[in-house]
Formats: sequence, structure tokens, C-alpha cells
Amino acid sequence: MENMLLLSAIDFAFCKSVLLCAVALGMVIFIHELGHFLVAKACGVRCDKFYIGFDFFGLKLLKFKYGETEYGIGVFPLGGYVKMLGQEDNPSETRERISKAKAAREMLEKNADAEVDRALLMSEEEIAEAEKLINDPRSYQAKSVPQRMAIIVAGVAMNVVLAFVAAVWAYMIGVSKLPCELGGVHPGQAAWEAGLQSDDTLEKIGNADVKYFDDISKHVALGNNLENGLDIVFYRDGMPLNASQAAKVYPKKSALSPMLGATNAVTPVLSYVTPASPTFAAGVELKGGDVLIGINDREIRTNLDYQKAMYATTGENAILKFVRPTKEAQKKRWDALRNLKTGDIAGRVAIENEFRQGGEAVEVMVEPLHARHFGVVLTMGKVQAIRTSENGLEGAGKAGIKPGDKIVGLEIMTENGPQMLRDLDPVTLPWLVKRETKRVVALAAENTGTIPTLNFAILKADAETEEIVAVEVSQNVFSSDNYFFGCGELLPEIGLTYEILPVVSAVIPGTEAEKQGVKPNFALKSVTLAYTENKEAELTENSKKIAEQFKKPSEHVFRDGMLSWSVLYHNFMLLYPVKGTTATVVFADPEKGTNNEITAKLALQEYTDVFVYHSDLVFESKQIFIKKGLTGALALGGAETWNALTAVYRMLGKLGSGQVSAKGLGGPVLIAQVAYSAAREGLSNLLMFVCLISANLAVLNLLPIPVLDGGHVVFLLWEGITGKAPNENLVIILSYLGLLLFLGLTIFVFGLDLGFISRF
Repeated sequence: MENMLLLSAIDFAFCKSVLLCAVALGMVIFIHELGHFLVAKACGVRCDKFYIGFDFFGLKLLKFKYGETEYGIGVFPLGGYVKMLGQEDNPSETRERISKAKAAREMLEKNADAEVDRALLMSEEEIAEAEKLINDPRSYQAKSVPQRMAIIVAGVAMNVVLAFVAAVWAYMIGVSKLPCELGGVHPGQAAWEAGLQSDDTLEKIGNADVKYFDDISKHVALGNNLENGLDIVFYRDGMPLNASQAAKVYPKKSALSPMLGATNAVTPVLSYVTPASPTFAAGVELKGGDVLIGINDREIRTNLDYQKAMYATTGENAILKFVRPTKEAQKKRWDALRNLKTGDIAGRVAIENEFRQGGEAVEVMVEPLHARHFGVVLTMGKVQAIRTSENGLEGAGKAGIKPGDKIVGLEIMTENGPQMLRDLDPVTLPWLVKRETKRVVALAAENTGTIPTLNFAILKADAETEEIVAVEVSQNVFSSDNYFFGCGELLPEIGLTYEILPVVSAVIPGTEAEKQGVKPNFALKSVTLAYTENKEAELTENSKKIAEQFKKPSEHVFRDGMLSWSVLYHNFMLLYPVKGTTATVVFADPEKGTNNEITAKLALQEYTDVFVYHSDLVFESKQIFIKKGLTGALALGGAETWNALTAVYRMLGKLGSGQVSAKGLGGPVLIAQVAYSAAREGLSNLLMFVCLISANLAVLNLLPIPVLDGGHVVFLLWEGITGKAPNENLVIILSYLGLLLFLGLTIFVFGLDLGFISRF
């Protein structure tokens, strides 16, 4: 009985994924060492050991001997090795050392007082052993340069073969890829600035055709001459077929590498609802596979429809209308999408239209989300970016507002007439602009020919003077909650983002921040959000989900030169439950000296009359399913392998130039995590990961660094060209330098993986 209970507690899916992950990573190492082993055997070299993992200090998981070779698995999973008889890279140096040792011995035998270099002396046993290694026909040293070169390169070659076989196998099983469509654009980033939006399909980046979403990073993060901009050709939903548009984007390196600033495309089929959100709190259970078809009186067919409708209802109750298809309908849709030909847009639309028909109707009334704070008003920064639409600059750009300018006032309507509101709260400004836009648009509708505008007080960066600027506004806009490092706060009605500086400009009266002595000019250094479950309240299923979602505190550290308040606000503060959440904020008091830190524990609070846009529905990603026969799989597998190989070289080049940050590198921990995630998603995903990691290992092993295969290749090339091995002392020095470089890199990536070194 106890054994049965133990078995029932085991997560077999987890165990299966871990096992597949271990097999995949072990296979990458095994196949590399197998290459060395097989070619060494073919060249007649005696192989004493074949190990996966290192058996330092004799520690091993298992071993057995077959023939003359000991096979085993070491306890240190950092690679593997093949131990060959006489494996030294300088046989000619060994011959020279033996010759000098014999000469020194002869001199001493003739004259015991002769002066000889004692370092040259070798015992008869040492000389005999060295000669054995050179003269033994099964010694590595006895082999020709081409043979030794083949042994060294064989590991890399086998990794390339493994990458190719894994990719071909994956395409024969069937591979899911993300189409090169945009799901959302990060405010203030390149895609947003250029006027791109949700559901746009990219066709070209520069001169390269793009099909899949991962092509974007290849041509943007690793692109050339980014300062001159990248030309993008794209197709927008609703345009005539084969009619495309062009835009020029200027990728920004906001974090680890230059980026377009966009997420992958989604379709309004529900995956899950974010815990503690307004939709989650509405009390109606929504399920994965539910199809969102309407919000209030708006029909929803695309993600852009959803973004526009949700933004339009910000501050109002929204009725979300779903259709819940049957399990049979969901399976039919999935099977149809798997069999859909790549690029068949009309076919996809037909499948989705059929899926929306019938099924159970489900409605949810969602209350608006209040904007939040923890007792302080932050400092308004400069205008960060201006958006261009397909018809030219949007409102802010038309009015002459430029990056570097600063919004210092907004004219609002009060009971006493128009009033220029100063000392703006940058967190509440988007709501004020939205509210006032609704008012002036309604007035313009009553007066035919009137263009709705809002008056902003703008401090111009070039002249350092203030101007009152009338800015054209629009309600037909979408907003975003896809914020990343470097994103500014968004005013979609005028096409502008601005910086929010993590410096206190005012303290809200009566709040805990005021009581704890927080003052204007205090700078935020870090914010840690933590949720504490109410133990006295009834533990419902919803409260369990909330507790599970927010069981770990979220720390956000502010760094100089990196815009990140919007990341904290939209990705964390708006997600956490208001009740039960505290913010531990570390401030820096500029009036104090070096010990200027002040820590305050502040409650997360809501503005009573200010609302904010936020999406709490997580939708299903659009996918393309590719399954080929052997011929097609060979072609796609070859292309996949070539892309993986060349991408590593390009990445190394961009690391050297500083275009890509070294903090984006991953070590063994991150590799294992990615492998585990791939294993959970299915065999084809795991095989594609094996293709990528095996290609990476092949390229990195060929780098001309001593201790790596590439370093040995360089030494062998020198010997082959000159007929003489490199100087032994030089080889030793270079080998130690290579080892130090390798160990330093290992420590660095482990530090990144384990969080000892921050990636941002």
C-alpha cells in the first residue's frame, strides 16, 4: 500500500521530461567523443578510456571494460573525453627532448663534472617510455599529421552530423514554428516607432526573406549597420493580397541586444486568465479553448481588435463574450491547422471561422482596473519616442514634438473652464489624456470639420523654452502592456512615449510613505513586491491559484541609463493583488553621504478615480505546423543546421563588437532548463534543441583556443606546414592561457545562470 501511495505521488511527466533532457544532452557529448574514438580506432590508435562526464578524483557513476577500453560515466557532467595512448600534440618535440636527454647522459658518462642542463636529464625508464610512445605504432604520437587532424576534427564533424540528423528527424515528425507575425509592439521601441502593429506579417528584413518569428532576431540582433536602419516589408490584415507596405526601423539596444520590440502573434483563443486580475475576479470560470468573439458592441476576430476594444473600454465595465466549442470541435480545428499548408492565409481564416460557430455562449462582466501606487509620485522624464503611422507622423509628430522635449502641462476641462494642469503625475497622465480625448472627440463630432486636439505645455529641448502645442488626437488606437527594458510610458492617442524617472517628485499625503519619512528627490534603488495570503479568509480555489502565482517575491533593481519603471509597473504592480501586497522599497537620500539608503515597507494602493489599460487574458500563439517526407525533411534539416552553425559565428562577431551583450550567454544550468522545456513540449521540439546545441558545440569547439579542438587544429596545421611542431614552451603558455580563458568563461556563465551576476 505504501509503495502504491509513493508511486501515485510521482509526477511521471516530469520524470519523463528530465530523462529525455538528460538523454539529449548526453547524446550531444557522446556523439562528439564517439567521433574522436571511431577515427582514432580507424587510424590504429589505442584508446584506454571512453568517458561521458569527467571522473575527477576517480569519482564515477559506472564503468565497465570491453576489450582494451574502459567505458564509463563520470560524476562531473561537464563534457567527456577519450584517453588515447601517447596523446600529446608534439611528437617531434618529444623526439628532440629524448635526443637532448641522451646527449646529456653521454656527456656525464664521459665526464661526471661536465656542466649540463639538469632539466634535460631523463632516467632510462623515462627515455624508454617516451620512445615507446613515439615508436609504438598504436600511439597517437606515431600517427601522421593528417591522421591526427582527422582524429581531432572528427568530434566536431559528428556534432554537425547529429545536428543535421536531429533536424531531419524533427521535420519528419512535424515541427511547430511561429509565423513571422507580430502579436504586440513594445512602446517606444523600433517596431512601435515605425508604425507597425499587432497582426502585421513581416515579409522582408533588409534583403532577406523571413518566414518565421525567430528570423527576426537573426536579422535584427545580428544585423549589420543598424545605425542606418533596417528596411522592412510587411503585409497588414485587410490590405489587398500581394499589396505590401514598407517601413524603416531603427533597432535599439535596450537590454542584451538590439531588438525590433515585438512579440509573436496570437489568436483570440484563450489559454488562461491571469490570477488576481479583473476577469479572474469576475467569478465566471473561463477555460482554455474558449474563443473571444466580442467586447461590448465590438466584434473580435484578431488580437488587434481585442487591443483596440479593451483600450476603448478602459475605465468602464466590459462585457466579454466567448464561445466555448466542444472537445470534438477543438480537435477538428487542431487537426485542420496541422494539415494546413504554409502560407495558406485563406485556409486559416476558414478554419477559425468554422471554429467560432456553435458551442456554448459564455459572458463575463469585467470591472475596470484602477491605476496603482505605493504612496509616491514619480518624476516626469523627457519624450522618448514618436510614432509614425502608414499616413505619416501621428499627432505628436505632426505638432512638432520631438524626443528630448518634455511634457510639463496638459489642458483639461474643469467646472470653471479650461485649466492647464501642471506638476503631472506620469503614472496617471495616460488616463487624463484618454479622458480628455473622449471629450474633445465628442465635441468635434458635434461640429463638422473640427479636428479634435488637446493642448500640451511642452518644454522644448532645442530652445529650452516652453510652448503651448495643440496636438491632434484619435480614439481609433490600440494600447499595449508588452513592456520591456527601455520602453517608455505610452500615450496612444497622440503617438508618443515618455520616460518615467525613478525619483520621487511628491509624496501622497496620508500614505505610509509619508509616515515613514519618504521625501521628494529620494531616488528608487529597488522595489520588491511580496504577497501575503490572508489566512483567516476562506481558502477557495481562486485564492489557492493566487497564492501559487505570487508565492515568490519579485525584486526589481533600477539601474542608471536603463528605462525600467514601466516594466515594473505593467508587468508586476498591475498583476499583483492589491490586498495583501506590500512593496519593500529601497530609496537613496541624495542629501546624505555614502550610507544614504532608506528602506520603507509600503502597501500597494489604488487611485480611486484613475484607471489603466491592461490585458489579463493570455491567448494561444499562432503556429505553423511543418511535416515533410524524407526528401523535404532533408532539405529543411540541412537549412536548419546551416542556420544554426552560421548564427553562432555571427553571434561571436557581434559579441566582439559589443552589439550583443555577453550577459546574454547561457551556461550549463540555462542549457539544462531550455532542454527540459523543450522535452516537455514534445520530441520534435527536443530534437530541434539538439540540432541547435550540437551545432553550437561544433562551432565553439573549432575556435582557435588551446584546450579546445580548434587550438589543437592550429598546432597541427603549423606542424603540417613547417614540418616541425610548435615550440613546446609556447604551447604550454598558450595552453595555460586557453585554460584560464575557458575557466573564466565557465565561472562567468555559471554566475549568470545562478543569478550571482545580473543579466541586466
